[in-house]
Amino acid sequence: MEERECSEECGIAGVCLKGKRTSSFVPESLRDMLVQLQHRGQLSAGAAVYHTGRKGKRIKILKEIGAVGDLYRERRDNESQEVMSYLRGVSGIGHVRYATSGATRSYLDSLEEAQPFLRDHGRPWKRFAIAFNGNLANYSYLRRRMLREGYILDTKVDTEILMNLFALNLNLASIGRRKPDLFEVAGKVMRELDGAYSVVMQFGDGDLLAFRDHLGFKPFVWGAGKGFFAVASESVALEKIGINRFFPIQPGNCMIFNKEGVKERKIISARRKAHCHFERVYFARADSIVDGVSIDDTRRNLGTRLAKEDPLRKRFARHSEEYCVVPVPDTAIPAAEGYSRESGIALSLALTKSDRKRGFINKSKERERIMSRKYGLIKNRVRGKKIILIEDSVVRGETSKRVVRDLRDAGVLEVHLRSTEPPIKHPCFYGIDFPSYNELIATDHSNLEIARRIGADSIHYQKIEGLVASTGFKKEELCLACVNGEYPTLAGEKNSRELREKR
Repeated sequence: MEERECSEECGIAGVCLKGKRTSSFVPESLRDMLVQLQHRGQLSAGAAVYHTGRKGKRIKILKEIGAVGDLYRERRDNESQEVMSYLRGVSGIGHVRYATSGATRSYLDSLEEAQPFLRDHGRPWKRFAIAFNGNLANYSYLRRRMLREGYILDTKVDTEILMNLFALNLNLASIGRRKPDLFEVAGKVMRELDGAYSVVMQFGDGDLLAFRDHLGFKPFVWGAGKGFFAVASESVALEKIGINRFFPIQPGNCMIFNKEGVKERKIISARRKAHCHFERVYFARADSIVDGVSIDDTRRNLGTRLAKEDPLRKRFARHSEEYCVVPVPDTAIPAAEGYSRESGIALSLALTKSDRKRGFINKSKERERIMSRKYGLIKNRVRGKKIILIEDSVVRGETSKRVVRDLRDAGVLEVHLRSTEPPIKHPCFYGIDFPSYNELIATDHSNLEIARRIGADSIHYQKIEGLVASTGFKKEELCLACVNGEYPTLAGEKNSRELREKR
């Protein structure tokens, strides 16, 4: 398996007006949606917009390192207005990208890897911008194949592979000047991919295309507002622009939006699904609805199950006044509420979050910097107490170790760590950035060893059965590869086998 410099856990959005008139609603709505998806990507942001003007039809693209506010120059009123004017259009797509592990990148290299990517061409229906969320498990195979066929690849980003693959099939399907059926082109591309992919594309003739892998790894929704359609990685983005009735883009489906309306076609059918359970435990926003299920409800259920199955629950119950339940914010708060309600032990929001960046998915030095300033502690709420610390997950153990140390320094008598996620023992090849066995604390350590390394008095993980029951899905509808080693695709299993052999 080829080593890669970046993964693709990101957020994507798209909007398409039902009329032909260019409008500032397009960049405004893309901005508002991307802000709601900022938790999915904090390294770079970008937008590509189709517009009609005196100089003809074209796609305008703008990308920047940093947050969505940096892309839209929100700190400088005159520049912000210029950006809005530049990105006026009829339809467009947007992207936020995570700062993922790998080699240190320069500003220019990072900007080159920022999305959307633009495929230029003289014919409008062959010109397109593309944005992607997920991770191609067969990336190495596809990259080698393209290099053999003479392609020049400038990055190690999945999106570049997707862009060239789509362009290749678009050319092969074209007959003279006639535009091919985009559903058929998308189908040929999708059948070559193994892994997680939610894709949105803006074409130079106005078509906006969206498709989702047939196992449904990543969340992807669409809806219609007054005079427009929109798609996004999470429902909160659609709600922000006034769409309160939204629908999942069904796994294996492709959708086309333009001034004529919306068309949808099933491209690939599958007997099972593989919705990423980690989206529900950690990644998605608590106020999102993912594939018809409330994330907040799922996390509360996880906390309730943890309390019911806690091996020390009887001890906690006998001395409940000595304990308090403390969540590591923000993701674990609903779970802590569920744990507190089930156990009868008081909830204390003693930990506060001062840095909105997420730590585990960054490289080592950046994780250290983020964690050093990420959490605050209201010491008088925990001094002299025994703490049941609720974490959404324990990946490397770095965050938990720092939090436990801070609690000890504040005068806490005991710390019992409880994880809503089962032990993560296997790498993910579908878009969550823990791609190796060596980084995962649970791979080679027992619960007792992990508790000692973290500095906790005890540790208890959610059971897989409890995780599945909490989501509202059947086991065969979820991807659980990182906790049980059962990969739902051939390339994922192959990658795992190669890494195990290297160990």
